[in-house]
Amino acid sequence: MISSFLKKIFFILFATYIFFSCTSDNPTNPLIQNFPDYYPAGIGTSFKYSVVEIDSIGNIVQSGTRNILFSSTFNFRERDYITQEDSLDFESQSSVNTYLFRKTDTGVFYAVDTSQISLLIPDTLKKYVTLRDEMQLIFYPLTNGSSWSLYRVTADVQPGISVTILDIIASFDQTEQVDLNLNSGTINIAAQKVKYTIEFYSDIGSPPTTYTAYMWFVKNIGLVKFEGNQFVVNTGGGGITFEPSSNILTQELIEYEIE
Repeated sequence: MISSFLKKIFFILFATYIFFSCTSDNPTNPLIQNFPDYYPAGIGTSFKYSVVEIDSIGNIVQSGTRNILFSSTFNFRERDYITQEDSLDFESQSSVNTYLFRKTDTGVFYAVDTSQISLLIPDTLKKYVTLRDEMQLIFYPLTNGSSWSLYRVTADVQPGISVTILDIIASFDQTEQVDLNLNSGTINIAAQKVKYTIEFYSDIGSPPTTYTAYMWFVKNIGLVKFEGNQFVVNTGGGGITFEPSSNILTQELIEYEIE
């Protein structure tokens, strides 16, 4: 059941947050205003990505495309969100999902389906856990030293004693020149590379299972590339979708239209 749920809970990466412990949830960087926009979200904005899954010896397991459309606005839990229509088409299968996200001066937030997150929590610990209803995909500014918690699930079993169940941490890695192999031609552009690490604790006291992926964001365009273990941050799903395998998933932008 855990394996099938993990497949459901973050493709964003692709698409694609929680803290309840005694430690501070504050990101490491101070708030700065007027940051560059690394996630344009005008209604009608669309993206198309090539998607390839490769196994541990370099063989292509499957390939396809992913299409994203920011289609409308929607009020949910008394917050105004943008609706993301997200379709993934492989040769052997396809899926269509709808996600909700919003932008603020501090970053980009996705609504979380807490009913799905709760499937990760052992029944014996559920009464000790309170789930946050959003995850933060991006925290501004994307600069050296910046790090933040996407999502953490902990059980406060006793005063001062917490058990970590799920921990997702993001950190700015570096500014990197990347080639965008668009259908209209190749361009070289500076991107902000962000590292995402997820730790899942299946048993109390045992070391976590760890997965790592990277995302590249470009000013005034958005997400241009994803690469890593098959967990995908639902830049839409309010969760993390990944398969517990050593396969590597790569998603690269091939078409876009910013409104």
